[in-house]
Amino acid sequence: MKKFIFTLYILTFCFTAFAQNGRPPQDREKIQKAKIAFLTNRLDLSVDQAKLFWPIFTEYDSKKIELSHLYIQKKREIFAKSEDSRNMKEEDANTLLDIYLDQKQAELDVEKTYMKKFSEVLNSRQIWRMISFESDFRRSLIDRSMKHDDKEEPKRGGNRN
Repeated sequence: MKKFIFTLYILTFCFTAFAQNGRPPQDREKIQKAKIAFLTNRLDLSVDQAKLFWPIFTEYDSKKIELSHLYIQKKREIFAKSEDSRNMKEEDANTLLDIYLDQKQAELDVEKTYMKKFSEVLNSRQIWRMISFESDFRRSLIDRSMKHDDKEEPKRGGNRN
């Protein structure tokens, strides 16, 4: 069971680190704008709801990013001690598992806090759509990225006639 959790943790860490640090600021801005458009379309917000919703969502999203950065840093400190995960000390692996569980608990605490705030503005269906939005949005980004990669041809130097 520990191996499964550890593997899941590593995959989550890699994806999160790439998503946060692997893109230039312009790409992050484009992604943020696409995220807003995607979510606006998904929730069918009235004008009044949008005025109340977006400040809460922005705060919520910032908290999630802040948590992600905090725990990525903690994980990096542990990973810096060993060359690879196969040769990691048992103590370091246990520390990573503790960090992983702490992160999940902190994320759950944020979710619970903001679900209450969202319920003051949105109905339950809209809240559920917002929750399911994250995985749908991530999937759409991956799909777009794959389509974009398929369209690009390798660059070749010179004129080959």
